[in-house]
Amino acid sequence: MGYFCFGRQAIHLSVLPMLTYTMLKSVSHKNMGNVILAVSMIYLSCLHLHRQIYHTADYTLDITGPLMVITQRVTSLAYSLQDSLTVKERPTSANSSEVNGELVKIEKIPSPLEYFAYTLAFQTLMCGPVVFYSDYIKFIEGARVDEFEKTKRATEPSPRRAVLYKVCGSVAAALLYLSLAQKYPLAVLEELTDPSSEVSRSWSALYLLWYAYLSTLVVRCKYYHAWLLSEAICNNCGMGFNGYNNDGTPKWDKMSNIDIFGFEFAQNFRVAIASWNKNTNQWLRDVAYERGGAAWRTARVYALSAVWHGFHPGYYLTFFAGGLFTVAGRKIRYVARPMFLDSVPKKLFYDCVTFFTTRVAMTYATVPFVLLHLTPSLAFYGKFYYSLHFIALGALLIPDKTKRSRGSQVQENSLYRPSVDALSILEPIESSSNGKLKIT
Repeated sequence: MGYFCFGRQAIHLSVLPMLTYTMLKSVSHKNMGNVILAVSMIYLSCLHLHRQIYHTADYTLDITGPLMVITQRVTSLAYSLQDSLTVKERPTSANSSEVNGELVKIEKIPSPLEYFAYTLAFQTLMCGPVVFYSDYIKFIEGARVDEFEKTKRATEPSPRRAVLYKVCGSVAAALLYLSLAQKYPLAVLEELTDPSSEVSRSWSALYLLWYAYLSTLVVRCKYYHAWLLSEAICNNCGMGFNGYNNDGTPKWDKMSNIDIFGFEFAQNFRVAIASWNKNTNQWLRDVAYERGGAAWRTARVYALSAVWHGFHPGYYLTFFAGGLFTVAGRKIRYVARPMFLDSVPKKLFYDCVTFFTTRVAMTYATVPFVLLHLTPSLAFYGKFYYSLHFIALGALLIPDKTKRSRGSQVQENSLYRPSVDALSILEPIESSSNGKLKIT
């Protein structure tokens, strides 16, 4: 399949797994994850640079897409092995086993057959989402069903309904893209670099923002189509089973990479981030957020995500704005939200305002991601005088609130109970006794 799509470039799909498997066998356990992450990112970065230098046009499908997925697979496996094997080498204690018990899932380095079957698994090779090794082995061995069947009926759950829904959603996203792509092309935003163009002369900032929202929505439809179709393929072959709902119906959301309604109707930036490319969020948590000191966790996540995507300036502008807006939004939320929790109308007003501001901030931040190039991205920001950047920088001056009043917490719990899916990769859990951050 890789050769059919990419020709001779498909050799890279084998070279990187072979290189990293050699390192799994030769590198010490305590440095295994860090070394393989560095090597994989350097290898991927070389191909990103090659594409950017020798293929200077806008983004086209090439080998870097599947290689990004393979990079996630080999690095997540390496860190799982590093954590598991390091725990086994240390003297056991009640405290260490409690903390690291969830990590001890891979008892040994996989055999070559297991390793290459995992890294080259075709279901999600082209566009993701990333499959973690423990989930893949459970799928191959049937354990993902057996562990739930102990208390359920003996028949294996059917994915037919889940596959049908996801295929319909994928087709709908494709039709929406085909119907709107010609009406709201991104190329229009590139005309901002020409002061004599109609966009620069006559478009107001408000209309420009509206057009940017619609054009980026069209681009997102491509992602919705690809991810939903990939998830349907996984479910159709039996991958992605995640237990049962309370009513006894099977859940097939283990491979879910996008929560469309969660993203499009998010009321804050962190929920939007948590709803987009969810398995990559999990990967970033495992390889960046939980590694090293707590002071630069947010910076590590966004820096690794930017380099993983490539070296187009638009990526770095987007991830810089994303990190800035995430931290600023959290501070504003902690200060402003308790003021609107004493009545339902106030809470409804707050929800409407935060929904609107989240859509504005998300559009403003993600336009450079789809434009890729520096000049049109800065021209777009310049049309708004970098206002959202300055507002976010001003919000950083808000002092951290170490404790929230008990009354505001009680009111908040009574009016709003966020689901687990609403927690972002960057949201602190204040009730944690050890001060750690929880990522979902």
